[in-house]
Amino acid sequence: MKKILVVAPQYVGDSILVIPFLRELRKHHNDAVIDVVTKNTGKLVLSVCPYVNNIFSENELKQNYYDKAYVLKRSLSAALLVKKLKIKDTIGFGGQFREFILRKCVKYKGFEKHELEHFLDVLTADKINIESNKLEYWTNDEDIKIVQKYFSENKKKALIVTSSSTYVKNWTVEGFNDAIKFLNENNYECFIVGTEKEKDYNNQFMNAKNLCGELTFNQISALISQMDLVFGIDSGFCHMAAAFNKKTVALFGSTSLTQWKLQGENSHTLSLDLKCSPCKKAKKCKNNFKCMKDFSSQFVIGYLKNKDII
Repeated sequence: MKKILVVAPQYVGDSILVIPFLRELRKHHNDAVIDVVTKNTGKLVLSVCPYVNNIFSENELKQNYYDKAYVLKRSLSAALLVKKLKIKDTIGFGGQFREFILRKCVKYKGFEKHELEHFLDVLTADKINIESNKLEYWTNDEDIKIVQKYFSENKKKALIVTSSSTYVKNWTVEGFNDAIKFLNENNYECFIVGTEKEKDYNNQFMNAKNLCGELTFNQISALISQMDLVFGIDSGFCHMAAAFNKKTVALFGSTSLTQWKLQGENSHTLSLDLKCSPCKKAKKCKNNFKCMKDFSSQFVIGYLKNKDII
C-alpha cells in the first residue's frame, strides 16, 4: 500500500485552504495511506478531515516510511524533514534552497495567485487532475448541542472575529462596538470566541457574549456552523466560516486580496485598497496602520445594509 506524507502549514486559515488539496489527492490515491505532519492549530483543524489517515508532529515521524512527500510548508526545515526521513519522491515549492533538496519544485507566485491555488498547483505539477477547488469543513451533533445552550430564542446569531494571529490585522475597538450595536439593533445576538488569554482584550467589546476560554476548538467550529453571520477581520475563523458557506464579511488591510481573499459563495472581503497594500513588512508600518484604522464604522455598517447581508 502506498504511503504519502503531506507537510502542511500550521495556522487555521492556511490549514482550511489545504483541505481541497487533500480531497483531490485522496481522489487520485483512494487506497493510499495519506498522513499529514503539522503542529499547533494545524493539527486541530485537520483532525476532522476525512481525507487523512493520521496527523503527526515532526518528532513522531522517525519510524515511518513514505513513498512520496508533498511539502506545502514553505520553509527550509520542512524540506530538511523529508530529507531526514529519506523520502525519495518529494515535491513542493522552490525557494530558500529547497531546489537542492526536493526532487521537484513548483514556483510559488506569492501575491499573484490565491494560496488555495498555490497548493493545488503542486498536485497539477505532479500530473494530478483537479476536479474542484471548493472549500469544506465539518462538525458534529454533540458539539452543536453544547454550543446551542448559549443561544437565545428568536435571535439571529453573529460571530464577531476581533483578532487574528498578528495585531496588524486588527480593527479599532470603537469600530467593532459600533458594528455590534448595529447588529444588536437588528435582532442579532453577538458572540466572541478565542483562548483564555484573549478574554481580557475581548471584554472591551460591549453587548457581545465573550466565550473566550469556554469552548474547545471543535466547539468553536460547531458555533461557526450555526451562525447567521460571521463578521470580523482577516483571520482563520473567517476562512472557516467561508468553508461552512456561512455569510461572512471580513476586513482586510495589509494582506493581499489576490492571495488570501475569502473563498465562498457567501463571502465578502473588504479592503480600502491603499497604494501601500499589500504589505510585506506590515509590522514596520510607517502609515500608522491606515489600511485598517481608516475603515470607518459608517462605511462598514453601510456595506452590511446595502448588500442585504443582515
